[in-house]
Amino acid sequence: MDERRPVTLITGFLGSGKTTLVNRLLEQREDLFVLVNEFGEVALDDALVGGRAEALAEGCLCCGLQEELVAALAALARKGGFPHLLLETTGLAHPAPILQVILAPGVREAYRLAGVVAVVDPLNLGAYRGFPEALAQVRYADLVFLSKADRAEEEELEEATRWVRSLNPVAPVVPTVRGQGLAVEEVLFPRQAQGFRILSPLPQALHKEGVEAVALAAPGAVAYEDFRALLEEAVLAKGVFRKGRLLRAKGEVNLRGSSRSLRFHLVFGLLDFEKGPPWPPGPRLNCLVFIGEGLDGPAIRERVQALVGD
Repeated sequence: MDERRPVTLITGFLGSGKTTLVNRLLEQREDLFVLVNEFGEVALDDALVGGRAEALAEGCLCCGLQEELVAALAALARKGGFPHLLLETTGLAHPAPILQVILAPGVREAYRLAGVVAVVDPLNLGAYRGFPEALAQVRYADLVFLSKADRAEEEELEEATRWVRSLNPVAPVVPTVRGQGLAVEEVLFPRQAQGFRILSPLPQALHKEGVEAVALAAPGAVAYEDFRALLEEAVLAKGVFRKGRLLRAKGEVNLRGSSRSLRFHLVFGLLDFEKGPPWPPGPRLNCLVFIGEGLDGPAIRERVQALVGD
């Protein structure tokens, strides 16, 4: 059993509704602790917080406050008393530097990344969709909420959904009204809730604004060294990944000689692993998805198929 504390990263552009979502989660679960970037900008409900929140210094975590984040995480790990951490970022934060901290040696021994949740405001999509930070928040997400669904027109929700899926074809997109009616566990553990084995229909190629998804589902067993070599090629843009630009990859593989699956997440060069549950009886299916711009889909499928076919 993995005894590390799970961390859920809550992102979203300015005014998207991140804090409303966090307040709703605090209302539903009493064992959560929240680290908030730029406390002055947000307004957690005092009646809900009750000592369960800590503010980081003014400034953006992705712009030089990584050391403070490491110190805060270390202090919380020593203090204990909570099983799950929410990390709410400022609206202008790029997720990559924050994820680098969570996945860094020394931190990942105490914490594990449960997933990234992004909140998108369909009412003001046109005002911020050109900001690189807003694009990155969606691309890194495992789950995307469309806030203010009760105030948005159907056309606005459809446009926001298309925009999200053009950037991130595999993350679920869920309209919400003030965070009501959400399955808390699916929000806290978006990677686990989303799963890997059910990729139906498989997004063989989604050509939207230059982003495509190359997916493969195949039975068989993979040797660890061979699989590690494939991921090294993906991270270093070598081999079948020399063409185009890989933005994200995720999946679940059947390692030879193991009774449990291995799950992986690769986002812009950030690689994370976790053990999956024991395989159920029956065939073991390897499911992998690679998302990027101008990828060599046939070459990637052939490379992966060769791994599971040996």
